Amino acid sequence: MTRKTSKPKKPPAVLPVRSKPDKAKKRAQDQNFEAVVGRKKTPPPGEAKIEKLLAETPKGEAAAPVRYVPLDIPFLVLVLVLVAFGLVMMYSASYAWSLEDYGTPHYYISRQVSFAFLGLGAMLGFTFLDFNRLKPFIPLFFALTFVLMLLVVFIGRTAGGAQRWLELGGVGFQPSELAKIAVIFSMALAIDKAGNRMKTFRFGILPFLLIVGVFIPILLLQKHLSAIVLTAGTAAIMIFIGGASLWYLGGGMAAGVAGLFLLISTTDVFSYVQRRIDVWKDPFVDPRGIGYQTIQSLYAIASGGLFGLGLGQSRQKQLYLPESHNDYVFSIVCEELGMIGGILLLLLFAALIARGFWIAMHAPNKFGTMLAAGIMTKFALQVLMNIAVVTNAMPVTGISLPFFSYGGTSLTLLMAEMGVMLSISKQMRIVKR
Repeated sequence: MTRKTSKPKKPPAVLPVRSKPDKAKKRAQDQNFEAVVGRKKTPPPGEAKIEKLLAETPKGEAAAPVRYVPLDIPFLVLVLVLVAFGLVMMYSASYAWSLEDYGTPHYYISRQVSFAFLGLGAMLGFTFLDFNRLKPFIPLFFALTFVLMLLVVFIGRTAGGAQRWLELGGVGFQPSELAKIAVIFSMALAIDKAGNRMKTFRFGILPFLLIVGVFIPILLLQKHLSAIVLTAGTAAIMIFIGGASLWYLGGGMAAGVAGLFLLISTTDVFSYVQRRIDVWKDPFVDPRGIGYQTIQSLYAIASGGLFGLGLGQSRQKQLYLPESHNDYVFSIVCEELGMIGGILLLLLFAALIARGFWIAMHAPNKFGTMLAAGIMTKFALQVLMNIAVVTNAMPVTGISLPFFSYGGTSLTLLMAEMGVMLSISKQMRIVKR
């Protein structure tokens, strides 16, 4: 009987094992590609989008649903309300001086309304322009502003004992207004480029010292101390928000203050500042000179009481209070609308500032965040400083009240800044909770 032999069994099929990609090898290949071709290897569009989404999503979490806002309506409404309110109060505060200076009560208000419409056009233009497209033009804007600031030193017009004005085409303006904006845009760009290196001196503090330091000597020659405080203060807060080291920030600010004091003490600016401080302590030291405006301003605020004398019924604006339509317009607001009107105005300012920082918190990128934060920081500091001067809480500095003080250039530039804020708000990312 033959034994039946069994067929040999086939070995089980071995499935090919997919080896894990060697990251070091892939990186070397990419570097070799870049060295040969001269550009970085571009990943496929789909892969790039996936990598971007993964980078923005925290580990272990699912991507939160996000909604995009076409335009921040509350911010726009607050801006328009403040512009309208400011025009009404500026007209009320200016018609007596307008009649005295130009023979018509409508000179100042007609010019201010014209610039308000110009500012409205600028605001709309920047609203519908992607704020990211401004990046390539920031260095050119900074350089042009620096040239204009230098021109003030040589051919500037003197007014109020200070040489701060340029005349172009019959229109006078202060280049220092442009300098404040140039510093904000330049700081936002520098912080955006620094990325996570803001803790270092080179990327966190040095740009601040260079950008602000360029304008400080020129502003000192113009005796424009309010612009120095406003510009340096805004830049310092921006780099603090940007994540700079507190040690470096404190050291940089200390060095800046020491340098500023040295410059003041070695020039005739020192006596100018000292006179302002003496009058701030007691305005009646010079009641017919530097202290006159402060005294008349305090009279206006006190005579307004709780509910005011009524719109258009101010007595101090009848040629008693110089600059009643400019730096001291808040005094007229309090005199005509009382403490209630003054508080209402401060609440409107506070609402706009809060909404502006809310936009900064929800900006689509770091450049937008820093730009919005810088614009609103400057705005907030300017409001605080003007109110402090008008109420004699700080020495006279010559700083205007946003939206309310007479000044076509400042109003136009301010509304252009509000347009940039609205442009940022159009790209806000609001996470649904």
